Amino acid sequence: MASPPQATGFLAKPDRRFFLSSLANLGAGLGLSNHGLKAENRSGPSYRFRTPECEIRMSVQFLANSSTEGFHFRDRLTNRAFCLSANGEENHGCLERFVGAMAIARYAFRSRRHPATPLNLRERVVTIDKDSRMAPSRPFERVLAVEREVVSDIQAFGYNAEDPQQAAFSTKPLAAWRLLRQDLYLDGQPTAFLVVHWKHTLDVISLVDVIPGDETERIR
Repeated sequence: MASPPQATGFLAKPDRRFFLSSLANLGAGLGLSNHGLKAENRSGPSYRFRTPECEIRMSVQFLANSSTEGFHFRDRLTNRAFCLSANGEENHGCLERFVGAMAIARYAFRSRRHPATPLNLRERVVTIDKDSRMAPSRPFERVLAVEREVVSDIQAFGYNAEDPQQAAFSTKPLAAWRLLRQDLYLDGQPTAFLVVHWKHTLDVISLVDVIPGDETERIR
């Protein structure tokens, strides 16, 4: 991590987010290990959308003021356990003491026109505003495989409590924050079916807005 005032070391790379496919919510399929986990766990609102191809249900679980003795996860579809490093690398240099906030967004699909649901969910994430001490971050893109009609996205924003330089930035009012725009695409479609705005702070990750795309209808 760079020295103050350039707070570039949250989760080692502040522009990095963790994405795990084929995981459901905590306690119901998602594999965030309960060992050493302390957090305010709450479910946010759920949303339903209809596109020409399928119906989508989006639900979010928030873990505010999170701390864990290790960034350990379990895919309960396969019962496979693994851990993540600060830059998202699996089972190598795993983060042992995370303090911050996490959110898990789950997308469940039901096909309308064909027997098969979408094969993947593509996302593009752009930082649209941030703490002035944080270095600029480039747009982030990734493709997530849809398995058993479900795909999930884990977001984490925090610091390594074992690093005194990183921990120093947790003190208010110096706590870092950022505002993100996430564009979501189904398979190879050129236009987003959903645009989601998130705010990340060390205390909580919050859902700011959910905007349907041009061919997406919100089901109320």
